[in-house]
Amino acid sequence: MGFLPKKIISKWSGMACASSVLGSFSNLQTEGIQLVVALDVGTTHAGIAWSLCSDFEKYPLRITSLQWPTNVGASQTAYKTPSVLLVKSNGEFVAFGYDAEEKYSELANDDAHYGYYFFKDFKMALYENEKLRSDHLFFDAEGHAMKTKDIFGHIIRYMKQRLLDDLKTRGNTVKEDNILWVVTVPAIWNDGAKQFMREAALAADISEKRLRLALEPEAASIYTREILLERSSTDDQEESLVFKQGMKYIVVDLGGGTIDFTLKEVVDDNTIKDFHQATGGPWGGRTVNRMILDFLDDLLGKDVLEELKTNHKSSWLELEREVELKKKNAKGDKDGRILIQMPGELLDVFEKKTGKKLINSTAFESKYAGKIDIKGKKLRIDKCIVESCFKKCLEDIIQHTKSILEKPEAKGTQYIILVGGFAESEYMKTEMPKAFEDFKVFIPDEPWLAVMRGAVMFGQRPSVVESRIARYTYGIATIRFFLKDFDNPKHRIYEDNVPYCRNVFDKLAEVGQSFRLGETVTTEVFAHKEFMSKMKVKVFRSTEKDPRYVTDESCTAIGEMLVAMPGYGKDRKVTVSLCFGEEEITCSGINESNESVHVKLNLLADN
Repeated sequence: MGFLPKKIISKWSGMACASSVLGSFSNLQTEGIQLVVALDVGTTHAGIAWSLCSDFEKYPLRITSLQWPTNVGASQTAYKTPSVLLVKSNGEFVAFGYDAEEKYSELANDDAHYGYYFFKDFKMALYENEKLRSDHLFFDAEGHAMKTKDIFGHIIRYMKQRLLDDLKTRGNTVKEDNILWVVTVPAIWNDGAKQFMREAALAADISEKRLRLALEPEAASIYTREILLERSSTDDQEESLVFKQGMKYIVVDLGGGTIDFTLKEVVDDNTIKDFHQATGGPWGGRTVNRMILDFLDDLLGKDVLEELKTNHKSSWLELEREVELKKKNAKGDKDGRILIQMPGELLDVFEKKTGKKLINSTAFESKYAGKIDIKGKKLRIDKCIVESCFKKCLEDIIQHTKSILEKPEAKGTQYIILVGGFAESEYMKTEMPKAFEDFKVFIPDEPWLAVMRGAVMFGQRPSVVESRIARYTYGIATIRFFLKDFDNPKHRIYEDNVPYCRNVFDKLAEVGQSFRLGETVTTEVFAHKEFMSKMKVKVFRSTEKDPRYVTDESCTAIGEMLVAMPGYGKDRKVTVSLCFGEEEITCSGINESNESVHVKLNLLADN
């Protein structure tokens, strides 16, 4: 007939508490879990950390981090490695992290890099694409394309194997089946991006029963909580006393790509709950890197850096690494100036392009005269230029933090906790406390490891999170009787001469609503054909609390549920339970005989 009978979709039957599928890890020993491993793939850096379940209760901070050999020297290691991937043109894995940078530099120096793809900054694609598809393509700087899911799959598979190899060298006999893998994701990612990351991990041969996602700022909050609790039992420092029931605080996760803001409150037994939905934006540390490179563009000439990037890839990578290091230590010398070591090939390209040598006399001819100093291969940049590179990023972070603090829910907040790689920047350490003098700004030791270590702790004890806040209003489309003088006539349809209203937004969760872990909302799905074996139900989200129709401007279709409809006849019903209190939306179903029914939730833009 061209429309759906009124019983095809649902009837909201309220909320009930139930254990979600992911909640089964609350007792890890009964699940055979001996080791919890966090895989943290950030925009700029990645790392692996883990802890034994047998150690956790007594020594929760006994967390081991994998050490990565750097390209500085064989004796130099780091707890994180660059999030860069090198593959062959046929998709074959070559290297990841520092190894990928080194290998690609060697190939480029020998002019043998053709046939190789070098990927970086791919994580931002999951944030920037509102309509993310399973087959989304990512392009490297040369225009070479690869499925983004395959990029993440290569990395997660490699990191997984690195962990297993490291355990073997340590003499650890834990089997893969006894490991819980925790993959970190930003809290501000949309639901499709979280599903995308889960599917990438599954494609990397991680068992679905042994996989859990962790929200990055939440994980960092858990790590900070444990540090403060430990300090409170060992010393009398002022900051060690803050973590107590009723404490409200903001976690600002200063990542390389995005900045996540989450508002937390300490409740009973030092568990944590949200009191506002996660927010944030693309104001991470790479924004500062880009500003510094833009300054060099302006100083040296855009064609100079483009030539370096295109034909001297090894030197370009060297320059990018130098900029990353100086961003972290932007405090500079006693006069606030930072020193950038310029690759020799950059000076050669400048001379070739301009016919001049890059020396002080050349610098004085530029608009930056008096603000830069050049000696040999070293460029010293004045404090005012450095601050201008941080300014826009810092302003966005400060403005967003203040907007959160002005909300009624934030009343009583006293503490701002800074974590993430960008939090180790001397500039951020100095300027954020200045901007929030009335608040206690706390930065844990090694803030760049807070997410990774906190993810391990979350995997060990997910019950530390009491509840979460829905970021959107969620619902599905339904059909009901048409209400005269209330409903819009454009949504009116007739069935047997009876007027019905279609496209009605049937609300399941409301933006700002708090959900305890495992708390579910149920909705009934009815068969409308005798022989149908499955039902497709579209899922929508809205930024409004009470949208009327799924076609409202505030509403977006985010995916669909595919509900199995066992049996025969039109009277069949499946009760679908959706859980909004976990790191990602999950669902399950039962029929009228209380038997489990398969329900698949697809939140990617494939349908």
